[in-house]
Amino acid sequence: MRGFYKRPFFAFILFLVTALAVSQEMSPGTKLFMQNEPSKAIPVLEAELRQSGANPDLYNYLGIAYSQVGNFQKSIEVYQKGLEVLGTNKKVLYYNQGNAYYKLQNFEKAADCYSMTIVADPDFSFSYLNRANSYLKLNRLDECMKDYETYLDLNPSDPQSENIRRLLDLLRGEKEFQIAEQKRREQEAERRREEEERLARAREEQERLNAQKRAEEEERRRKLLEDVAASLKQSSDTTNMSAGADDVLSYDDESELD
Repeated sequence: MRGFYKRPFFAFILFLVTALAVSQEMSPGTKLFMQNEPSKAIPVLEAELRQSGANPDLYNYLGIAYSQVGNFQKSIEVYQKGLEVLGTNKKVLYYNQGNAYYKLQNFEKAADCYSMTIVADPDFSFSYLNRANSYLKLNRLDECMKDYETYLDLNPSDPQSENIRRLLDLLRGEKEFQIAEQKRREQEAERRREEEERLARAREEQERLNAQKRAEEEERRRKLLEDVAASLKQSSDTTNMSAGADDVLSYDDESELD
C-alpha cells in the first residue's frame, strides 16, 4: 500500500507549498524551505513565528520541514499550534497533520485529521484517498471502500484509477470472505453452545441417576439394618430360661450314710 499513494501524496504537498509561497514575498525561512533545506529552515521559521504579526502560513512550512527531517511528532505539534491561530489554513494544516500521524502509524488519528479536512472542503479529494489508506490499515473495509469510490468519483481520470479499481475488487472479495468467515464462526459457536448444553444436560441426568442410585442403596442398607435389628430383638425375647420342678434337687431325705 505504501507505493500506492506515495507519488500523489508528496506531489500534492509540494503544490500546496508553492501555491502559498507565490502569493506573498518570501521570508528568509520560507526561502530556505523552498530551497529544500529543511534543517536550516527550521530555526529560522521558528524565530519568524515568534515575531509579532508572523505570517500564519509559516506554521505549515515549519511543520512540513520537521516532517522532511523525520521528526513527525514535532511536526504534529507545530500543526496543532497553527490550528489554534486565527487566519491559518485549517484545511491544509489538518491534511498535513494527518500525513504526519500516518507516518507514525497512528492511523486512527490520521483518519480523524483527514475527516476534519473533508469537513472544511468536501471536494478535497486527496483527503479521501489518504483516509481510505488509513481505514485500510485499521481494517475498516466498508469505510475504506467508500472513500476510494469517492476519490474515483472526484478524480475519474487519475492515472492510478485502474489500480484503485483493482484494489476495490480485492477489497470487495475480502469483505465477502470476512462475512462468510464471520457466519462460519457464528455457526461454529452455535454448534459448540448446543454441544455444551447437551453435555450439561447429560451430566445433570447422570448426576440425578447417581443420586437416585445412592438414595436407593441407602434405603436398602437402612432396611437391612432394621431387619437385622428386629431379628436380634425377637431372638432375645425367646431365649430367657427358667428352672422347672424336675430340675431342682431335694435334700429333704436323710442320707443313708447316717
